[in-house]
Amino acid sequence: MKVIFLDIDGVLNSDEYFDKIKKLQIQGIESEIDINKVKLLKRAVDETGAKVVITSSWRHTKKAKELKELLSSYAIYVDSTPFIENKRGLEIKQWLLENQNVENFVILDDEIFDSYDQRLMEKLIKISDGNGHSFGEGLLFKDVNKIIERLGRKKLEEVKEELER
Repeated sequence: MKVIFLDIDGVLNSDEYFDKIKKLQIQGIESEIDINKVKLLKRAVDETGAKVVITSSWRHTKKAKELKELLSSYAIYVDSTPFIENKRGLEIKQWLLENQNVENFVILDDEIFDSYDQRLMEKLIKISDGNGHSFGEGLLFKDVNKIIERLGRKKLEEVKEELER
């Protein structure tokens, strides 16, 4: 299994998005999540066959259900890491320990955490330039290309299985 560990703020939204929607009366999850960023994530998932695992603090908020519903409406089904003292690196490692069949993974995040060791740093695709102080530019097409490059495209057998379902 391939996995994309996903942060939300600074990845599925951006400063530009929030500036754009300020004057609009957008309600619900779309007031915080840019659908165009979700579509880019969907492209990465479709190309690689990866599972998405949410690492963001969003997974412990009231918004988690809405977020999962939005992602599932794009056929992006998600899991989430356990909570370990807000130490994202430890949370990712614990999830990997509990899910032994991971062949490869990437981490999409706009921040670098102290709990990221060398192995996790090598898997990080740093999104945005916000560094936790702003949202930056969010997920971009170039980032999707990095995800595909690092995880590889789906194998022909996987595509055949999907077509047979």
